[in-house]
Amino acid sequence: MNLRLILRIARTELAVLFYSPVAWLLLVAFTCQVGFDFMNILTEIVKIKALGNTITFSVTAGFVLGLKGIYEVIQETIYLYIPLLTMNLMSREYSSGSIKLLYSSPVNSIQIITGKFVSMVVFALIFVIILALPTIVMFISVPHVDITLILAGLLSMFLLILTYCSIGLFMTTLTSYQVVAAVATLSALAFLNYVGGIGQESIFFREITYWLSIKGRASEMVGGLICSDDVIYFLAVILLFLWLSVIKLNNEKTHRSLLSKTMRYALAVCTIIVIGFVSSRPAMMGFYDATRSKQRTLSEESQKVMEQLSGPMTITTYVNIFDKEFDVASPKEQKEDMARFKMYTRFKPEIKMEYVYYYSTPKDSALYRQYPNKNIREIAYEVAKKKNFNPQKLKSAEELKEKIDLAKENYRFVRVVERGSGEQARLRLFDDMEYHPSETEISAALKKMLVTPVKVGAITGHQERSTTKKGDQDYSLFATHGRFRYSMINQGFDLVELNLKDMNDIPSNINILLIAEMRSSMSSKEQEIIDRFLERGGNMMIMGDVGRQEVMNPLLRKVGLKLLPGIIAQPSDVNPGDLVLAKATQIAADSIGGFYKRMVDRQTHSAVTMPSAVALEVVDTTKFHPIVLLQSNAQQTWIEYQTKDFVNFIFTRITSFTCIFFCTRWGCS
Repeated sequence: MNLRLILRIARTELAVLFYSPVAWLLLVAFTCQVGFDFMNILTEIVKIKALGNTITFSVTAGFVLGLKGIYEVIQETIYLYIPLLTMNLMSREYSSGSIKLLYSSPVNSIQIITGKFVSMVVFALIFVIILALPTIVMFISVPHVDITLILAGLLSMFLLILTYCSIGLFMTTLTSYQVVAAVATLSALAFLNYVGGIGQESIFFREITYWLSIKGRASEMVGGLICSDDVIYFLAVILLFLWLSVIKLNNEKTHRSLLSKTMRYALAVCTIIVIGFVSSRPAMMGFYDATRSKQRTLSEESQKVMEQLSGPMTITTYVNIFDKEFDVASPKEQKEDMARFKMYTRFKPEIKMEYVYYYSTPKDSALYRQYPNKNIREIAYEVAKKKNFNPQKLKSAEELKEKIDLAKENYRFVRVVERGSGEQARLRLFDDMEYHPSETEISAALKKMLVTPVKVGAITGHQERSTTKKGDQDYSLFATHGRFRYSMINQGFDLVELNLKDMNDIPSNINILLIAEMRSSMSSKEQEIIDRFLERGGNMMIMGDVGRQEVMNPLLRKVGLKLLPGIIAQPSDVNPGDLVLAKATQIAADSIGGFYKRMVDRQTHSAVTMPSAVALEVVDTTKFHPIVLLQSNAQQTWIEYQTKDFVNFIFTRITSFTCIFFCTRWGCS
């Protein structure tokens, strides 16, 4: 290949391009867009600082990511520039008749197409340079700029622009009309954006169409994660359309049969699809986390868990056709659903994901009215048809009962993670804004298959709050609610109920005792059982309530604490008088960190609300060392013995009292 000739073609093409006002107008428009987007983000950050608020997010990420991030906005709009840029690359040659001179010259089709594309590479570099200009401002005004994240974003934009340009170049080989070429380019880009939703019900077509889709391809790199699959995709698509362009020119030079021409196009397409399919296999993928804090990589703890999970692993998702969450993992959404575990397949490519669709007794009574005289199976089939799902793939919950009891999951969406050796763990969706489990919940579930999970024994028999019943007076949300992200069963704990009256000792596999607001005192036998549990190093979590001091104090004395009579008062113009605003202590921030550290950093804006709180006093420090996690303000609080109505009562006296909330290694209050 004559490199000098290719560069000459590229130089000529750039000269023609910049002789016209189109190129300059595109650059001016693009520069203005980048400038406006950057100023909008900068203004928002300046407002946060001007209002005295603390910036808790990465400023670099704020500039390039999110709904208003520069790279995200450009990614959504850059396609508008490309048709105007590429529409005359080959169309001009056809309309002017110069294509005949090219055919008769010693320049071959590969050199022509390569030279034209090199000119687009130069123009794409100019776009990237303009996009990189705000980085100069960031270097001046933002300390510790995450330069690798910015470079990853620029790389993604460069590859995306080149991909669009290659498509536009091919479209100009099909027509001599520039406007038609521009419209055809837009149509092709639209097709590649929407092709990912075609044929997702079919396993065969799903792999092809999903890989062909260009929608969101640059998002991973913009977010700082460079994946070989995405890079190969852009390079493969560029190669494909350049290859098709060469074939088109060669077909015009020589007389070939329609079959011969078709086979050449088919060979190019099939070759690229095979490359794409192979490169998208988890075992063939390579990753590079470009973020400074390695946010796009599993934590070290999670990586250790994945290393220890040797052997095969299967994630089976059970989806009820009647469940509102059916669409999360329906056949057309399976590829998107699998992508949620990309961070885990990165470290364990042999993970297999399977989907089981079933039906159970519908909870929606309207379905019975809608389909009278039909049984559950027939109703399920009718619902499946309306959702464009093959009803023959549905199983009944009874058929699956031997393998999994879905009634325990209330016939809701659930994933079962199973190792080849038989260990299992469950993952659920949550009723919150995030919806899907995060790394914390996934890693906690996986860890349960490696080590014996921490088992919590909830004490019963003294009118404690239930850990299984639903309601405001019970603790199922905190303990056993499967749809609550922070419930104990979703954070790697197992929970059982224990009635000490029927026991001689606490089982050795119990790690933590949970005592949730007793209403009657423990017998001497029960207290002896707890004493033996503590002596062997057991942990205990105790929760008390107002009016339970006499019941709770015999138990609390074992750890050197005492609940004082009365109730803590903290009058306010906006809050009830018994609502205590507890602040985190510095020792809590230093020793535990996380939540407590964030509270200390935002002391003026952060507090834990405690309605109807009771003062806690340390009476003995010989056996246990208390650590103060939360405490009230000594100048604003006191113990109130008489007042019952803290909403309407007007306080006229103030007696200073420090209300301190302690936590030991056995529990906190």
